[in-house]
Amino acid sequence: MFKKKLFWGILVALVAIGVVFYLVGAKMSPTLSEQNGQRPKEATVFFHGYGSSRNAEKSMSQYLVDHDYSNRRINVTVAKDGTVTMDKTIAPGDKNPIILVQFDNNKSQDFNQTAKWVTIIMTKLSQQGIRSVNLIGHSMGNMAIAFYLMNAADNGHDLPKVVRQISIAGTYNGLILANPQSNSPLSAEGEPQTKTEIFNRLAGLTAYYQNHSTKVLNIYGNSTGGSASDTTVYNNSSKALKYFVRQPSTYQETLIEGAGGQHSKLHENQTVNQDILKFLQN
Repeated sequence: MFKKKLFWGILVALVAIGVVFYLVGAKMSPTLSEQNGQRPKEATVFFHGYGSSRNAEKSMSQYLVDHDYSNRRINVTVAKDGTVTMDKTIAPGDKNPIILVQFDNNKSQDFNQTAKWVTIIMTKLSQQGIRSVNLIGHSMGNMAIAFYLMNAADNGHDLPKVVRQISIAGTYNGLILANPQSNSPLSAEGEPQTKTEIFNRLAGLTAYYQNHSTKVLNIYGNSTGGSASDTTVYNNSSKALKYFVRQPSTYQETLIEGAGGQHSKLHENQTVNQDILKFLQN
């Protein structure tokens, strides 16, 4: 009897010790999923302007990394023949990956073609587990975004949802040199009295925003004072985006004044960086 009790006593003790070691080990040693991290489901995608490159996106993206919004930047290149390549793949443990897009054909104004390139990018992101995106454009990069929203964003159920859109120095009623009338006065709703060809081509944006819940931030600069422009785009052209954004989507805008509000300096501006980060975190 004594031996049997001793046996059971030792067995219980060993089991208890085993449980303690298991619990301590589980607390101290992360699981495989914790070691590798969870695969991210949201990404932030930057698009540069006319004649530019991803270099225009680096300051903004670096600010997001420095402030712990993201830990991963991935370069995406669209070759002149439309081939899309990524220098890295999205991996478990990546936090809010930032996608820096470069169009090698960086002066193309065939925005329907550009929309197809953006669709390929979005498809690749979806294939790597991305379910939602934030789209950020500077200058003509906003046309890449706008035509994608109109032409392709609803074409595939697997394409990531556009949660946020940030427009910087947008050209929604044209450029100063090409479209002097783009300084046309706006109604309270953002409708220009004089509409350019590009504004009329964007009419489909209204339906997109009405059928989606996208948060829109419109950032534009006034570095010239009385002429109300950033030297390249009249403020009224940038502000015309408001006309297209309808509920349930939301719209807000920010004016950057002074030398830092110049067209190319907007993507090197700390206030702009702060506004981007704040908007992405909301």
